[in-house]
Amino acid sequence: MISKNCGSNDQTSLDIDEVERYCRKTTLIKPLQLCDYLSLDILLASETFQHTGSFKFRAAICAALNSQGKELLAASSGNFGQALAKAAQIVGKPCTIVMPEQASRIKMEAVKSFGANLVLVDTTKETRAQALSKIAAANPDIETISAYDDDRVIAGNSSLGKELAQLDFEKIIVPVGGGGLISGISLGLAKAGHKGTIYGAEPAMANDACRSLKCGALVANDSEPPTLADGARTLSLGQRNFKIIKESVKSILEASEENIRKAVFLLFKYANLKVEPTGALPLAALIQNREHFQSDKPVLLVLSGGNVDPTVYCRIIETEQAN
Repeated sequence: MISKNCGSNDQTSLDIDEVERYCRKTTLIKPLQLCDYLSLDILLASETFQHTGSFKFRAAICAALNSQGKELLAASSGNFGQALAKAAQIVGKPCTIVMPEQASRIKMEAVKSFGANLVLVDTTKETRAQALSKIAAANPDIETISAYDDDRVIAGNSSLGKELAQLDFEKIIVPVGGGGLISGISLGLAKAGHKGTIYGAEPAMANDACRSLKCGALVANDSEPPTLADGARTLSLGQRNFKIIKESVKSILEASEENIRKAVFLLFKYANLKVEPTGALPLAALIQNREHFQSDKPVLLVLSGGNVDPTVYCRIIETEQAN
């Protein structure tokens, strides 16, 4: 067990084999029609079939298994919330999840379905961090777990990097919100000795990671960006995540809202995959930055999840189909 104040070197001390026993292997798909459409060789690693519908379960189960708190608390736009709710249910601990009022309804229902207490916050009046602080202050037995800036979370996500290290690729594109996934994948690949070049992908209107990497210091958004990619509505990268990203990620690529919608549609049309906008960021960034990805080996795109509100999803598909 490790404390809630995890040190920056603690990722390597955790038992990833135990995490893997709870997780499904990522789904690898060679989308031939999509390759033809793009005139590029790509390979998809889809976490849409992971427990609770996204990679976040890897992080959540690692955090829950290694938590000393009697209760668990987290803020989430949805995917980490439902993943931690499920993980808490597995380990038999109460769980409270703070979500913005504008979060996906399907993600809210999923959190409640796993028995967690759901607290909604109006982020125009109060940040999720402020709401967390109030709840934590009222309950000394509760442990607050960051969705990304936590060694256990990064270690859990490194299990995906460990899997991907078995593949033959030169370049990989990973969605970026708070940086938990890309930092975990980076560690997993490095530990396995894989030399692939790592790129991040984030919305242009939420480009704090891109700006941070360019200037070499953490840059924060003034408020939660209203991007369609709700998993990337973070104020900034986490401290632990940024330290890893600076050392291992070549570049953070930006994707317009238009290309995010297009990527969601293309994955539906040519790969028969329902992917949420955040999960489609790697394809959106590839479309927008294709000059960087001419290669003899497939470009690996990590699709982080598929938990999208049905109304939002149908609107994207219908609009893009009409175009």
